[in-house]
Amino acid sequence: MKEEIKAFNNVLELIGNTPLIKLNKVTENLEGNFYAKVEAFNPGHSTKDRIALYIIEEAEKRGILKPGDTIIETTSGNTGFSLAMVSIIKGYDCILAVSSKSSKDKIDMLRTMGAKVYVCPAHVSADDDRSYYNVAKRLHEETKGSVYINQYFNDLNVDAHYKSTGPEIWEQTNGKITHLIACSGTGGTIS
Repeated sequence: MKEEIKAFNNVLELIGNTPLIKLNKVTENLEGNFYAKVEAFNPGHSTKDRIALYIIEEAEKRGILKPGDTIIETTSGNTGFSLAMVSIIKGYDCILAVSSKSSKDKIDMLRTMGAKVYVCPAHVSADDDRSYYNVAKRLHEETKGSVYINQYFNDLNVDAHYKSTGPEIWEQTNGKITHLIACSGTGGTIS
């Protein structure tokens, strides 16, 4: 009898289905049960893995993103890391415009993940040509076959969580969730 190997095809299959873990010590003097959705269990250690994979796969389904294309985004680190991870596995080039206030370690990690990184001054306004927003937009205009993710204004950011994070929490709590507390970056997760 031949045994089947039980393995994932790549780390992208590990995105989502993160555990819900009961908080005991930190909440011991509070009434009720408290749980944490531990997004650090995603392969990129961030909830941003969800949006990176979802937005890229939606762009592929819609024919916007094709083999050999380039993914472009603004980032302070986590989304960029997730996009670089998905890009390298799916075979896309990845260009990231990063604010100079991002740590050197984060910038180095993005480069290690194969992304081409443009470090932009943090002290300029969003409408300045040197801002990471405008640098990303310019690079998108200049790069044939590129897709600008635009996480801050992309409705797919919200959809990714509506279709994955939300249903996971509902299922894991058997629909008994009464309150949700969440941090907000781009706002996609909480929306």
